[in-house]
Amino acid sequence: MLTDQKTKALAALKRLDGLSKKVRQMLEDGEYCPEILRNILAMKGHLDHVQAQVLESHLHTCAPKKLASKKDHNAFVAELLKVIGLSTR
Repeated sequence: MLTDQKTKALAALKRLDGLSKKVRQMLEDGEYCPEILRNILAMKGHLDHVQAQVLESHLHTCAPKKLASKKDHNAFVAELLKVIGLSTR
């Protein structure tokens, strides 16, 4: 994984850890539901950021090699579509 994307993904995961603990505590304490939901949305945002960083790194590091090979090209595209949810095959 590229260093910049790895650093960003790990930072987002650390924030996600903190938010997870916060949401758990909020649930245990019976806090106001909209506040809990706001924090859950923030967690989803951090997960989306991690996903984007991993995908960007993959496209920069693995894609050029796989797309250059006629043998690997179709399998790579199918795998990528499946992973990002654009295909059900």
